[in-house]
Amino acid sequence: MLGKIKKYYFTKYLKKNRFSRDKEIVSIAKAKHIGIIAHITDEDSYKSIYAIFSKLQSLGKTVWLMGYYDGKEVPHYCLQQLTADFFCQKQLNWYGKPQFIQMNDFLAKPFNLLIDFADQSFTPIRYILNQSHAGLIVGTNPDFQDEYDLFIKMENRTDHVEVLKNINLYLQKLSGE
Repeated sequence: MLGKIKKYYFTKYLKKNRFSRDKEIVSIAKAKHIGIIAHITDEDSYKSIYAIFSKLQSLGKTVWLMGYYDGKEVPHYCLQQLTADFFCQKQLNWYGKPQFIQMNDFLAKPFNLLIDFADQSFTPIRYILNQSHAGLIVGTNPDFQDEYDLFIKMENRTDHVEVLKNINLYLQKLSGE
């Protein structure tokens, strides 16, 4: 019963406060500012996402990683950095909205591209997708199809490198590169 009430108020909040964005198709090669959303399940998933984060930074991109850990405490291996933040259930309000300073900054950032690597449906990730100022939101999670500007259907959504390759391929085709 309480879950239904939380979901009702969360959905009502999203409908009332949805941010209107100017959408623009941009490839990874042309994007200067990239946001990454990820669900961290264990140290291996952290390392996988962090490798992508580091690779994009080495290509000269400004990258900001926002990782969600579905637990009460962020694990010790999730190292907070200037543009790599991690949050957990403790930083959510009663209906699942993330509430901390770095989240407000992340949502206000006008990314050229926001990539969702989450392979499960979580309320805080839906909130981020809904409230982002990004020019293009891309992801593979069928639960969030209505939040994406570009949804890419994939069977194996846990292989983050493969997900990034597919996103890159489709963005190149759509942008005419």
